[in-house]
Amino acid sequence: MPRKRSWFTLFLAICLLVEQPLWVLALPTPPADDVVPGLVIIVEGIGGLDMIGKSADHAFKRAGLPHEVHHFHWGHGAGKYLKDLQDTQHMLKKAEELAAFIRDYRAKHPNRPIYVVGKSAGTGIVLFAMQVLPPGSVERVILLSAGVAPTHDLRPALRASRLEVVSFYSRNDRYILGFGTSTFGTADRYYGKAAGLTGFVVPSALNEQDRQLYTRLIQVPYSSRMLREGVSNGSHTSTSLPMFVSAEVVPWLR
Repeated sequence: MPRKRSWFTLFLAICLLVEQPLWVLALPTPPADDVVPGLVIIVEGIGGLDMIGKSADHAFKRAGLPHEVHHFHWGHGAGKYLKDLQDTQHMLKKAEELAAFIRDYRAKHPNRPIYVVGKSAGTGIVLFAMQVLPPGSVERVILLSAGVAPTHDLRPALRASRLEVVSFYSRNDRYILGFGTSTFGTADRYYGKAAGLTGFVVPSALNEQDRQLYTRLIQVPYSSRMLREGVSNGSHTSTSLPMFVSAEVVPWLR
């Protein structure tokens, strides 16, 4: 029986990967009239080859979201994975640029919501940028397969967000966010399992104000429901695919 179940799981995972390109060709739905137009900033992972940007473009259009989409490019170029991951000073510089971009947009459009979506090591850029932004600068921060330490201090990001910090993680992401980050490190220079594998750890020694901040951390683990619905197989790449973005990310952008 366990063997049959494992084969069925493999079959569903393969179907998921086959469905994704076909789904991209689907016609967009009518515009979402009840959504206030704003800005969604996409921060991809290392190496310049992440699909999250293209998936977001298709998923947002299909969902009828009226938001402007800005792709924040921060890497050294296509294929330069280790240089992107381990050049901390470059990361911090790009995080300052991202923060400056957010401040500028907020000044020009004070009433428009700003959402920030980071993937893998790109979540490090997002979290570093949140450290230098004033409270309530963005509407919501969404972290996909976070390539930072589970103990990363999220209080600056929670303060900079008017609503939640939402983090998607998966125990199946052992190769990239287990072996990979243990060997080559995370975006915040931690060597071990990343938050995108285990989830973030809420600090135990918090004052009442900081405990209230952490109530706005929403952690979403990978589940068999996502596989059954053809949304994700729990791998590192699956959070970059259009069906995942449509089903799991889009609802947080309304």
